[in-house]
Amino acid sequence: MAAASASSSPSGQQVDRIGVFASAACAVHCAVVALIPAPLGAVGLGALLGHEAEWAFTIGAVAIAGLALLANLRRGGSGRITLLLGTGMAGLLASRFLEEAGVEGLGTGVAVGSGAVLVAAHILNIRAIGRRQRATELNDPCCEPK
Repeated sequence: MAAASASSSPSGQQVDRIGVFASAACAVHCAVVALIPAPLGAVGLGALLGHEAEWAFTIGAVAIAGLALLANLRRGGSGRITLLLGTGMAGLLASRFLEEAGVEGLGTGVAVGSGAVLVAAHILNIRAIGRRQRATELNDPCCEPK
Protein backbone atom coordinates (compact mmCIF):
# COMPACT_ATOMS: atom_id res chain seq x y z
CA MET A 1 0.00 0.00 0.00
CA ALA A 2 2.93 2.33 0.62
CA ALA A 3 3.92 2.22 -3.05
CA ALA A 4 0.40 3.12 -4.13
CA SER A 5 0.20 6.11 -1.83
CA ALA A 6 3.69 7.29 -2.79
CA SER A 7 2.93 7.08 -6.50
CA SER A 8 -0.40 8.83 -5.96
CA SER A 9 1.32 11.77 -4.31
CA PRO A 10 1.50 15.19 -5.90
CA SER A 11 5.05 14.32 -7.04
CA GLY A 12 3.55 11.56 -9.23
CA GLN A 13 1.30 14.12 -10.84
CA GLN A 14 4.24 16.53 -11.11
CA VAL A 15 6.14 14.10 -13.36
CA ASP A 16 3.12 13.97 -15.66
CA ARG A 17 2.68 17.75 -15.62
CA ILE A 18 6.31 18.15 -16.66
CA GLY A 19 5.72 15.39 -19.21
CA VAL A 20 2.81 17.28 -20.76
CA PHE A 21 5.05 20.31 -21.18
CA ALA A 22 8.07 18.35 -22.48
CA SER A 23 6.03 16.25 -24.92
CA ALA A 24 4.13 19.27 -26.22
CA ALA A 25 7.37 21.24 -26.60
CA CYS A 26 8.90 18.35 -28.53
CA ALA A 27 5.89 18.06 -30.86
CA VAL A 28 5.67 21.82 -31.42
CA HIS A 29 9.42 22.03 -32.05
CA CYS A 30 9.19 19.30 -34.71
CA ALA A 31 6.24 20.96 -36.42
CA VAL A 32 7.74 24.47 -36.36
CA VAL A 33 11.14 23.31 -37.60
CA ALA A 34 9.48 21.43 -40.46
CA LEU A 35 7.05 24.20 -41.43
CA ILE A 36 8.96 27.44 -40.90
CA PRO A 37 12.71 26.81 -40.56
CA ALA A 38 13.85 30.05 -42.25
CA PRO A 39 12.26 32.45 -39.72
CA LEU A 40 13.90 30.55 -36.85
CA GLY A 41 17.33 31.13 -38.37
CA ALA A 42 16.50 34.75 -39.14
CA VAL A 43 15.66 35.54 -35.51
CA GLY A 44 18.77 33.84 -34.14
CA LEU A 45 17.19 30.52 -33.18
CA GLY A 46 19.07 28.49 -35.77
CA ALA A 47 20.40 26.17 -33.05
CA LEU A 48 16.87 24.75 -32.76
CA LEU A 49 17.21 23.47 -36.33
CA GLY A 50 20.09 21.12 -35.56
CA HIS A 51 20.00 17.43 -34.85
CA GLU A 52 21.41 18.09 -31.39
CA ALA A 53 18.29 20.07 -30.42
CA GLU A 54 16.03 17.38 -31.87
CA TRP A 55 17.82 14.68 -29.89
CA ALA A 56 17.70 16.81 -26.73
CA PHE A 57 13.93 17.30 -27.02
CA THR A 58 13.44 13.62 -27.81
CA ILE A 59 15.61 12.33 -24.97
CA GLY A 60 13.97 14.71 -22.50
CA ALA A 61 10.44 13.73 -23.48
CA VAL A 62 11.29 10.00 -23.54
CA ALA A 63 13.04 10.14 -20.15
CA ILE A 64 10.10 11.88 -18.47
CA ALA A 65 7.64 9.50 -20.12
CA GLY A 66 9.79 6.60 -18.90
CA LEU A 67 9.53 7.85 -15.32
CA ALA A 68 5.76 8.16 -15.67
CA LEU A 69 5.56 4.69 -17.21
CA LEU A 70 7.55 3.15 -14.34
CA ALA A 71 5.37 4.91 -11.76
CA ASN A 72 2.25 3.68 -13.56
CA LEU A 73 3.53 0.10 -13.55
CA ARG A 74 4.58 0.28 -9.88
CA ARG A 75 1.14 1.31 -8.72
CA GLY A 76 -0.62 -1.22 -10.95
CA GLY A 77 -2.04 1.54 -13.10
CA SER A 78 -3.88 1.48 -16.37
CA GLY A 79 -2.67 -0.78 -19.15
CA ARG A 80 -3.99 1.79 -21.62
CA ILE A 81 -1.76 4.49 -20.14
CA THR A 82 1.22 2.12 -20.18
CA LEU A 83 0.54 1.31 -23.84
CA LEU A 84 0.20 4.99 -24.77
CA LEU A 85 3.40 5.98 -22.96
CA GLY A 86 5.32 3.10 -24.53
CA THR A 87 3.96 3.84 -28.00
CA GLY A 88 4.78 7.53 -27.72
CA MET A 89 8.30 6.82 -26.50
CA ALA A 90 8.95 4.30 -29.28
CA GLY A 91 7.48 6.67 -31.85
CA LEU A 92 9.70 9.57 -30.80
CA LEU A 93 12.81 7.40 -30.99
CA ALA A 94 11.71 5.96 -34.34
CA SER A 95 11.18 9.49 -35.69
CA ARG A 96 14.77 10.41 -34.86
CA PHE A 97 16.09 7.37 -36.71
CA LEU A 98 13.79 8.04 -39.69
CA GLU A 99 15.09 11.59 -39.95
CA GLU A 100 18.70 10.45 -39.57
CA ALA A 101 18.05 7.99 -42.43
CA GLY A 102 16.83 10.85 -44.62
CA VAL A 103 13.09 10.16 -44.40
CA GLU A 104 12.44 13.57 -42.88
CA GLY A 105 8.78 14.09 -43.82
CA LEU A 106 7.72 10.78 -42.32
CA GLY A 107 10.04 11.31 -39.34
CA THR A 108 8.48 14.69 -38.61
CA GLY A 109 4.95 13.30 -38.85
CA VAL A 110 5.80 10.42 -36.53
CA ALA A 111 7.46 12.82 -34.07
CA VAL A 112 4.50 15.20 -33.94
CA GLY A 113 2.02 12.33 -33.61
CA SER A 114 4.10 10.62 -30.93
CA GLY A 115 4.43 13.84 -28.98
CA ALA A 116 0.64 14.21 -29.09
CA VAL A 117 0.22 10.60 -27.87
CA LEU A 118 2.55 11.33 -24.94
CA VAL A 119 0.64 14.51 -24.05
CA ALA A 120 -2.61 12.50 -24.00
CA ALA A 121 -1.01 9.72 -21.92
CA HIS A 122 0.33 12.18 -19.34
CA ILE A 123 -3.06 13.91 -19.07
CA LEU A 124 -4.84 10.56 -18.64
CA ASN A 125 -2.27 9.61 -15.99
CA ILE A 126 -2.85 12.87 -14.08
CA ARG A 127 -6.59 12.17 -14.09
CA ALA A 128 -6.09 8.55 -12.98
CA ILE A 129 -3.86 9.62 -10.09
CA GLY A 130 -6.47 12.19 -9.04
CA ARG A 131 -9.24 9.58 -9.14
CA ARG A 132 -7.11 7.18 -7.09
CA GLN A 133 -6.39 9.92 -4.52
CA ARG A 134 -10.09 10.76 -4.17
CA ALA A 135 -11.02 7.09 -3.81
CA THR A 136 -8.34 6.60 -1.17
CA GLU A 137 -9.52 9.65 0.76
CA LEU A 138 -13.15 8.46 0.66
CA ASN A 139 -12.19 4.98 1.91
CA ASP A 140 -9.71 6.11 4.56
CA PRO A 141 -10.95 4.76 7.93
CA CYS A 142 -9.16 7.53 9.82
CA CYS A 143 -11.58 10.09 8.46
CA GLU A 144 -14.86 8.30 9.24
CA PRO A 145 -17.03 9.87 11.94
CA LYS A 146 -17.01 8.07 15.29
